[in-house]
Amino acid sequence: MESYLNAEISESAIRANLRLLRGLLAPGCKLCSVVKADCYGHGLSTLLGLLEELSDVLAVATPEEAIRLRDLGYQRPILQFFSACAYADGQELRDALDELVARGVTLTVVNQAEVDVVADSARRLGAAAHVHVKIDSGMNRSGVPAEGAGELVARLRATPHVKLEGLYTHFATADEADKTYVHEQFARFQAAVASCGGPAGLTLHAANSAATIDLPQYHLDMVRPGIALYGYQPSDQLMRRLPLRPALRLTGRLMQTKTVPAGSPCGYGLSHTFDRPARLGLVPVGYGDGYFRCLSNQAVMRVRGRCAPVRGRVSMDQIIIDLTDAPDAQVGDEVEIFSNDPAAPNSVETLARQAGTIPYELTCRLGRRVRRHLVP
Repeated sequence: MESYLNAEISESAIRANLRLLRGLLAPGCKLCSVVKADCYGHGLSTLLGLLEELSDVLAVATPEEAIRLRDLGYQRPILQFFSACAYADGQELRDALDELVARGVTLTVVNQAEVDVVADSARRLGAAAHVHVKIDSGMNRSGVPAEGAGELVARLRATPHVKLEGLYTHFATADEADKTYVHEQFARFQAAVASCGGPAGLTLHAANSAATIDLPQYHLDMVRPGIALYGYQPSDQLMRRLPLRPALRLTGRLMQTKTVPAGSPCGYGLSHTFDRPARLGLVPVGYGDGYFRCLSNQAVMRVRGRCAPVRGRVSMDQIIIDLTDAPDAQVGDEVEIFSNDPAAPNSVETLARQAGTIPYELTCRLGRRVRRHLVP
């Protein structure tokens, strides 16, 4: 069955973005595509075949995401960012770890307590648990503190059934023009790696999308681009701007049209009053689908190539648009809600700026009622 809302995901755009990112890497440097949060809202099942073809590793946040990848038939390396030990406790934790280890998911370890539970799972299965250690180099989010990394790595190396394969960190300010703190973080990471006995035999990685683009000296053995895969600039402050192509175009169809006289109010709270006779259209999208309520009375959509302003408050699943300047628009016509042209007044980038947020949030918020499908 067709959906009221359709997200067209451009295969050619994803391919072009990955080619651009690959072109920045030295020979032998791996590309780990970050596919958490349903490929940043673009649809994992839609993009998996393409990303599997073009990536060396895929990265997820949660156990559910890792298992979903395996259930979809993906057999290559998976790196899970979240510690599995925060997922549950007791038998539920043991079951989750057993499945992750059995299915060859590479786990992140960030403290001493996790070593034993991961090793116990591997021992029960008669297998090896593959792990990376995340080192907190100054973002003060997740990871073992840099000064404790050596002790944790020594413990892992002395533990049977656990195979340490990598060390990594994450930058807090790589998407900013001032890279001072990034350089400080990298120096801490280097010192931590040295305290762990050096990089021999391990995969080192630190670069997110911004660092992959702007800081080639920090590519190390692998990079982890996320938002750039899908065609969005990590920020407006980068020193280098790749010609990335947004892959997502979101459309719906006009559900109803009507005319109202000048002075007519509309929507919840009657927050907009028309100062001229107006022709209105109704679009079946709203904050239940990820369209931000704060865009009420300020965003536009496009119908038949013309801009149609959003009027009144964004409802859960309906939005009123002003079709007065698109008089030929009819029920059933396509409405472009998100454009894949970065310069368009209804692009994800433009709408994110209007909403005071970043493109990540708009794409990740796309709801389950949106049908995602690949287009050339």
